[in-house]
Amino acid sequence: MRARQLRRAAPIAMLASMTLISTPGVTFADPAVTPSVQDSQVRLAAQQGEQDGEKSLDKQIEDANKALDKAKKQTDHTKHRLDNTTSQHEKAKKATAEARDRLAKARQQLSQAETELAKAEERVSEHSAAGFSFDGMVNSILAFLGSDVTDSMSQDVEDKRDAVEQAKNAVSNAEREETKAEQARHNAEKAHEQAVSEQDKAQSELDKMNEQKKSEEEQAGGGGAAPAASPSGVVKPAEGRFTSGYGPRWGSTHYGVDIANEIGTPIYSALPGTVISSGPASGFGLWVRVQHDNGLITVYGHINESLVSVGQRVEAGQQIATLGNRGQSTGPHLHFEVHENGVKIDPLPWLESHGIAL
Repeated sequence: MRARQLRRAAPIAMLASMTLISTPGVTFADPAVTPSVQDSQVRLAAQQGEQDGEKSLDKQIEDANKALDKAKKQTDHTKHRLDNTTSQHEKAKKATAEARDRLAKARQQLSQAETELAKAEERVSEHSAAGFSFDGMVNSILAFLGSDVTDSMSQDVEDKRDAVEQAKNAVSNAEREETKAEQARHNAEKAHEQAVSEQDKAQSELDKMNEQKKSEEEQAGGGGAAPAASPSGVVKPAEGRFTSGYGPRWGSTHYGVDIANEIGTPIYSALPGTVISSGPASGFGLWVRVQHDNGLITVYGHINESLVSVGQRVEAGQQIATLGNRGQSTGPHLHFEVHENGVKIDPLPWLESHGIAL
């Protein structure tokens, strides 16, 4: 019995050995492969890994941009909700005030009616107390007639009491609605604050990734150099794609030119001068303004980070900021303005007159 099993096992083992040898992907060490060939294979694998890493960072940046767009939409949604709930709360507060005013008037009317009724009842009581003289008979008639008046006045008082109760109920209902509206506004405010916080986080993550990519590219290319000045000494404020010019736009006036590029792209001072603004600015998020030696002022808006401070002296071509997407911006870009004698002039012909093309 055991010998029969061994005879069966022998062909199976041989078949398994042949299968292992002929199976694609299953290899054995080849003594013919030299160390130099193995080193080349390792280098190729490393290069492929580096390429995959670059793709991975680009994909992360792409995902981060999508996350930021989603966060901005959520912020817009919560802002719209906050505006609506704030409006509803204001209406509810107004309704409560009006209800309280009606209650106060109803109470005043009731008080007046009760006072008049008390006076009428007092007069009727005086007439009723008269004797059987002629005057007493007249008083009795007056008392009889007065009782009809007091009955009518009593009904009027009751009606006004009902009106007061209705006004009280109206105030209670208005106060409940105001409380509900206030809570809704509070919840919307919290949701908006959270959305803004999430947007800031998404922006921060994207900024970090773009800075990392920029740093890696600079290291790979030996670092970036500041642009050369034109013969007249003017430096192009930033590298990138010209996307918008000076003139009417969206029902207002666009007083500069836009240069689009990635967040973190260097921004340079166009001319020598002194920094007169560096930090938050309405609409621009962050900006830098430079007062130049020839009297011109240049403006650099929507920046991601300022690298200079107010009062600092800068030279033409000196990096003063990094390109960003802050403020009222639809994408990463530099908004560049030129002010001459207090007038915002078109920067494009000014740049071109100095040999700078966008």
